[in-house]
Amino acid sequence: MKKGVWIALACVPLGVMAQDEFTVTGKIGTRPEKVYLSYQTATGMALDSTTVSPEGLFEFRGSVDAPSRALVVSLPETEESMPDRKEIYLERGIIRITSADSLTHATVKGGRVNRDFTTYQAQLAALIAKVTEVRRQYNSASGEQQQDSAFQAALSAQMMAIMEEQEAIDFQFIKKHPKSPLSLDLLYVYVEKPGGHELVVPSFKRLSAKLKRTEKGQVIKELVASMERVGVGAVAPEFAQPDTAGNEIALSSFRGKYVLVDFWASWCLPCRHENPNVVAAYQRFKDRNFTVFGVSLDRPGAKEAWLKAIHTDGLQDWAHVSELKWWQTNVVQQYAIKGIPANFLLDPEGKIIAKDLRGEALHAKLEELLN
Repeated sequence: MKKGVWIALACVPLGVMAQDEFTVTGKIGTRPEKVYLSYQTATGMALDSTTVSPEGLFEFRGSVDAPSRALVVSLPETEESMPDRKEIYLERGIIRITSADSLTHATVKGGRVNRDFTTYQAQLAALIAKVTEVRRQYNSASGEQQQDSAFQAALSAQMMAIMEEQEAIDFQFIKKHPKSPLSLDLLYVYVEKPGGHELVVPSFKRLSAKLKRTEKGQVIKELVASMERVGVGAVAPEFAQPDTAGNEIALSSFRGKYVLVDFWASWCLPCRHENPNVVAAYQRFKDRNFTVFGVSLDRPGAKEAWLKAIHTDGLQDWAHVSELKWWQTNVVQQYAIKGIPANFLLDPEGKIIAKDLRGEALHAKLEELLN
């Protein structure tokens, strides 16, 4: 399960830095009583509000340590309505928000990052329309249709395709804008995403030296370094944990075999759904110098739940270890694990040859290696 979202990057303390003073001016046709501005500062979240004049005018003033993503919102008149909102970047200078009606349809001018953000949002417009259509299909369906597995699968497939399109747009933007702070924010989404190593590392290396030296750039640099330590071709970091009987088992004890180091937990539903596939792969390839090493991220005091899951899912045929420390176990940092299920396929010398293999991809890779 995925941990964290891209906005968490803004929560890292930025230290003492020069302040960029900003002014946000607005003119909107809806003329709500108040508008609110929320954004991240070095000391936490800031929330400001201001009264809208009868002419629809409003203004905010403040300062940020670096260009920061922010949200301008007016509250709905009824609980059933959605808030009217506009995302912007706070940066040095004057930022103008203008709309004949709502914040949602406003144009934003002022500042290089806002110019980049406007370009990026325009590229996403077609995808947003597709997401709206998927939501329409779901909302217009009957309750029976909404519960139908085939209907759900069809909508999920559409959403997965949209996400793949967005990924392509994001990395193309990052490639074309190596000096833009927006590129850092987009990149962080994929630093936190399991399996993002192959895209993130080369994209980060292409960013400008100035951008890499920023506080956000340094955060991503450290995360990228941790990803490279467990990238394809690297020797898997050594660790040892107690098995179900309390005896420590070291990863190095599997040298000489192809081994799938499988990070999972009894509480992780996606892991449990993937377990039958891991069992099938083990049964198919166990006589071809292949095994599985299960590493559980179960919670403290949850040993019984861990053992029950092993037996319920039929995982007894390979070794299992756990410190029962949940996300606080050292191996999470060693392997830069951002979510589970996660796995690393090692060759007999202990080198990582593949990562995050799911479903048929796991079988195909093992067939390629062990046929």
